[in-house]
Amino acid sequence: MKGHRYTGDALMLGTALLMGSSYPFAKDVLAVMSPLLYSASRYLIAAVFLFAVLALRRRPMALSRRDWVPMILLSIIGVTIFQACWGLAMARSAPSVGSIVMTTTTAFSAILAWFAGRRLSVLGWAGIAVAFAGVVLVVNNSLTRFTLSFGSLDGTLLWMVSAFAWALYVERGAPYSQRLGALQVMAWTTLIGSLILMPFALAFDSLREFARLDDRLLGFWLYTAIFPVGVAFLGLTAGLERLGVSRVMVYMYLIPVAGVGLSAAFFGDPLTAARVIGGLIVLLGVILTRVALDRAARVPV
Repeated sequence: MKGHRYTGDALMLGTALLMGSSYPFAKDVLAVMSPLLYSASRYLIAAVFLFAVLALRRRPMALSRRDWVPMILLSIIGVTIFQACWGLAMARSAPSVGSIVMTTTTAFSAILAWFAGRRLSVLGWAGIAVAFAGVVLVVNNSLTRFTLSFGSLDGTLLWMVSAFAWALYVERGAPYSQRLGALQVMAWTTLIGSLILMPFALAFDSLREFARLDDRLLGFWLYTAIFPVGVAFLGLTAGLERLGVSRVMVYMYLIPVAGVGLSAAFFGDPLTAARVIGGLIVLLGVILTRVALDRAARVPV
């Protein structure tokens, strides 16, 4: 139905904007709060929100005995490692850099598919090379001279570990999402992953850090806990039901646009020519890789 399609389009547009908005809001909070405590605490709040939605929808919550070990492993990859690196990278680099580098998730997905035995075409490998070339330009942040150093690569390497962890989480979690339901998998992995990360955060940080947050920053912390994680995931699942995977992935390319635009418009993150051009190159590489993956998926194995 056409109306069903338009509803899905509207949902995915809002979802992409919400996901992209986490970058600039998080940067302000991390100016006064340690990355590990921020990541663990906001995902714990997000888990409570997701379980509340499960309860309101009267969806099953319990996990069978055979699913506990896979859920714990998925939680470590997709929440503990992913969010630890995400928070540490955000504290070390500009939000616009992070939102662009995280689009390399698609490139990592293609590499994982290749390791799993799916043939990747020349177009796919070209897309991966183009995407990573764009990342280099974004981090270099200059069109006329070479500025890369270990200091400038520090945050970028963490972003790339985060992107790889998310790609691995999505790939390994797909069978469980199909069998148990995506919302249940997301709720449990968010809860377990945040509970695993919290002791590490408290080993180095203190809950007294929350006292440093004024009303504005506390609002930012709560916003990034509920909307870019919980609400955005609900929009993502609804979009998948209405549009399918291929059309939904197109909207994911708007996440760095939202992140870069909001960072520049409201938080003073400098929007240089190198970052704009580099971001466009990354998006081109991601789109080429995605096209190659879609073509490979249509070929019988």
